[in-house]
Amino acid sequence: MSSRKYLFLTAALLLGLPAGALGQGVFCGAAGTPGCTAVRCDSSAITGWATTCTVERGPVDIVNPDGPRVHFGTDAAGIGPAGTTTTAAVSLGDGGRATLTFDEPIRNVEGPDFAVFENSYNDSFLELAFVEVSSDGERFVRFPATSLTPTDVQVGTYGSVDPTMINNLAGKYRVGYGTPFDLDELCDSAGIDVNNITHVRLVDVVGTVDPDYASYDAYGNIVNDPYPTRDTVYGSGGFDLTGVAVINQTASTEGFAEAVPAVEKVWPNPATDRVHIAAARQVEAALYDQAGRCLMAVDLRQGHNTIDLGSCAAGVYILRVEGSAVKLVKR
Repeated sequence: MSSRKYLFLTAALLLGLPAGALGQGVFCGAAGTPGCTAVRCDSSAITGWATTCTVERGPVDIVNPDGPRVHFGTDAAGIGPAGTTTTAAVSLGDGGRATLTFDEPIRNVEGPDFAVFENSYNDSFLELAFVEVSSDGERFVRFPATSLTPTDVQVGTYGSVDPTMINNLAGKYRVGYGTPFDLDELCDSAGIDVNNITHVRLVDVVGTVDPDYASYDAYGNIVNDPYPTRDTVYGSGGFDLTGVAVINQTASTEGFAEAVPAVEKVWPNPATDRVHIAAARQVEAALYDQAGRCLMAVDLRQGHNTIDLGSCAAGVYILRVEGSAVKLVKR
């Protein structure tokens, strides 16, 4: 029996699935595919976002742990609404961490309770992270992650990961779509109160298959994802966080991927002065700062629009459109 088939059969036993139903993988696929649970960043089921983010940067390459750290993005890129712009993110680096808090604790009711967003530019270049939660900021419990990606060949710097091979790992979906997590999976865990989650922590998966540096899932499998991902020009590497959302806990994830956003494209982002916006239709919008203050009303017309940020201080701003939000970064 091949090692790949053995992993599938093992996963079937662990998950209670029939081996004949495994196909190419045992979990749901890319955003928009049948049965996918991805959460759109502008979903009406989202009721809030992380309000603080502290990042402990990892090295650009784990084989040199005392070497330079990644420096792409700021901690502020992890708070507030996620968007569809790949550059509005903060890099964790190899093994780096981000710890986020919320205005109100996250509680466990039926269905997914929060979602984590990453900045992947497509459905297969997946930089992954473990997800942990805490009720006091000290004791953290990790969601049981599964990786069935074969480890006989290293996924390269721009390599691909099949999303049907992974579960309970943040970064499973492309930019604009979050990976949902259900606290019910941790209801029997000691040391946390699943109805009073105050902290969410993300830990970058070091994607190497070298056992001396590798990350392992909950079942002892090496997690193989793009490695190395260092970018010497932008100082990025590892998991790139764009936001953590609290989900409307009485809603179903069914249909999350069906919403059609009013804003189709924002560029450049980050920007130095003017931001260009392509709108799908005429719509009213408003620009807010991180403190929630409305800075200006914006009437977007269908097609091309421009917002002048020249008088704004450097930082993160939120453009709210039809109940959704787009994160803008001013250099």
